[in-house]
Order: sequence, then structure tokens, then C-alpha cells
Amino acid sequence: MAAIPALAILNLPEARAESESDKIVAVDLLTVKEPKTETESRLRVIRLTTRDGSMGYGDYLEFGLPAQEEEETLARLVNRYGEQGYKLNIFLTDPSMRAVGEGHTVIGQTANYLLHAKTRYWPGRALYHREGFGRMWQGPGKSGLVIALQAALLDLTTDKGTSQVRLCPSIRMDREAKGKRRLSTPAEMQHTVASLKNAGFTAVRLELAGALDDEMKARGECIPYRYPQEVLSHISSLVSASKEAGGTEMDVVVAANMNLSTDGMTYLALRCQRNGVSLLENPMALRHLPEQAEARKEFTQSLGFGGDYHTLEDFAQGIKKQVGTVLSPDAGRIGGVMMLARTADLAKEAKLKVAPIVQGGPLSLLTVARSLSRRKEVLWVTSSYQEEWLKEDGVLKRPLKMEKGSLISKSCEIDETKFQVKRIAQLETKNKDK
Repeated sequence: MAAIPALAILNLPEARAESESDKIVAVDLLTVKEPKTETESRLRVIRLTTRDGSMGYGDYLEFGLPAQEEEETLARLVNRYGEQGYKLNIFLTDPSMRAVGEGHTVIGQTANYLLHAKTRYWPGRALYHREGFGRMWQGPGKSGLVIALQAALLDLTTDKGTSQVRLCPSIRMDREAKGKRRLSTPAEMQHTVASLKNAGFTAVRLELAGALDDEMKARGECIPYRYPQEVLSHISSLVSASKEAGGTEMDVVVAANMNLSTDGMTYLALRCQRNGVSLLENPMALRHLPEQAEARKEFTQSLGFGGDYHTLEDFAQGIKKQVGTVLSPDAGRIGGVMMLARTADLAKEAKLKVAPIVQGGPLSLLTVARSLSRRKEVLWVTSSYQEEWLKEDGVLKRPLKMEKGSLISKSCEIDETKFQVKRIAQLETKNKDK
């Protein structure tokens, strides 16, 4: 009997009108009209608009596709958004798979439905297919799209509570000038780290970047690399300079890419240990778990792992084999902000820490920070260009706010007058006169 009033309420015209008004009717892509920095030139904002005019915003950083292909990639994500999947212990998050196959279109649906809908179960069948997407869904960077879309959906549905999570900006060890890459000098690294420290950050992440790849290829080396001693010495000098600039008040993290051999990882870790670096993000791939476990015994500092993982089982195996002490998931690869909470739960259960990575702009960063706010197992949240989103004269009308190294913002707001708008998708309406 209790169900009858509920059904009656659902059938009321007011309830139907409210549901219709919440439906998403348009998706736009916003880019900065006159970017003043490289960061602003890479910033992309997704805007979802509902029938009643409400708007939700998310963002990502441009990842190297021509404009037309980038817009088409975003349109395909919007029109074929895959939910979290039917298996409770698997992320199903590789963007090349999440956005195709069994999924839901964003247009014509409500944000609340999209965030909580479940994908149908098809026994014995692969749910997510790559067919028809080709190179547009291959390569790095696409994981930011997942976070951007989820941030926009959450912006339409959740209260803007204050976040409190420690921030860790990510900077590269190389520089680009006149089309050529080179490793930074110790003085340049000191200057960059000192400026971040003065801005209030209490941690910094150093990325081994493309200049090292260029140098190894020039030597005739092939991946995976085992850096020679002179290259390791150069890296060590940059780490040492950064640590000196950061002092005791700042944690320094070294993040290698996936191009290192087991020996390369071990030698780099030992160098970092000598410099007092507290956390080295593990560059090894999942298939090298046994080698990681053995290499781990040779050094004692904290070690992060899992940036390339997609499933809970991967993290569980890494924990079981004791390959590290800090889970470092890429928020996009594991399926977005809702999956980050499950990763944090896993870290808490194993009595480890978690330090997620966000490939996106200020809106993505703020959304991830809210999802992990005040959780004791979270060391910090890492993303690039964090200092840009604190500036008063940038593209944000309401910049992010930080206190003692922690993000404390309730919200941030873009200045739409500084952006140009491109319609990506909209709800098709039938002409009643025909």
C-alpha cells in the first residue's frame, strides 16, 4: 500500500516537469580566446546545460589532437558515456573502452541518472569494444575527459561543500626552447621549487620527462632504459637542488615514466634515497610486479605505485607483494572521482597511503579534492599547473584558495567572457508543424 502514494507522486505533472527540466539538452566546449600562458592555451572546459538553464562545468587539458578530432572525440564520449560497469571489483575505465560499447548518451538524460545508472550484464560477452574509434582513443591524455565529464555532472547534482586536501603540484625536469628540449639546470629547478614554496605549497612532484628520452635515443638505446651513471648523476643533481630549495618544510617526489628497466628503477630509487626524497612513484608496469617486489627490498623510502592500473585486483596484487607503500592512481584511468573513493578505502584497509594524480584543470582538481576531503589516508592530490589556478588575474572569476598547503576552496568559477564557445551536441527537437 505504501507504494501507491509514491507512484501517485511520480505521476504528478509537477514531478514530471521537474524531471524534464533536469534533462541535459546541450554540451559545449569552451576554449580561452586570448591565452596568456601555455596553461591557458591548453585548458578546455565542458559545459552541460539542462532544460531549465542550469549549467555544470568540468575541464581537461588539451592532449595533442587537431581541433576537429578533439571535438569529435569529446562528442563521442558525450554520446556514448559508459558507466562504472556491472562488476563491483573492476574499474572498467580505460577511456578507449569506457566511452564505447554498452553506455548511455548524456543528451536527454539527467545528471543524477548518469552518475548512478548501472550497465546491463551480458554473460560471456565483452561489454566495451574499441571498433570505430581508432587513433582518436589511443595514447595519453584521454583520461582527463572522463574526469571532466564527471566533474560537470557532479556540478549539476551536488552541494558545493568546502574541500580540504593537501596539494602537490607536478613540474617537469626539462624545458623546451625554440622547439628543442633540454634538461633543466640545478639553478632553474631551485628557482621553480622555491617559487612554489613561496606560494604556500608543501610538496612538489618532479617528472622525468622527454629530454631524457631524447638523450637515450641519441645514444642508440631502446626502451626500457637503464640510465648510465652520468645521466643518473644529472638527475640526482636536479633532485638535490629541488630538495635544497624545498627545505624540511617541503616533500619532494620523483615520478619516473614507464621507460625504465628494473635496474633503472632500482638505481634511480637509490639515488633518490640518498637525497632524502620521501616518495618515488614507481615507473614499472603491472607485468613487472615480481621484479618490483624484489627491487623494493633494496631501498627504504616510501614508494608509490599504480599510476597505470585499471582494476582493484591490480592494486590488491601490488599490496600483497609489497611493491610499495603509497597507492598513486591516475584518477581518469581508474574511472573518475567515484572510483577514487574505493581506491582510498583499499589503502585504508591495507594501512597504506594514497596520492592520486589528476590530468586536468582547476574544476577537475576541485572535484577530486571534494571526493577525498579530510580522509586521513590521503597524502595529497597531484596535478600540473596548480599554481595557475590560484592567481587572481587568470581565467577564473573565482580562483582556488589554499591554506598551509591544503586546498580549502568551496568552489571556483570561470570567467566566461574570456572563453569562446563551440556547440558539441544538443537535444534534437521535432518540428510539430510538420
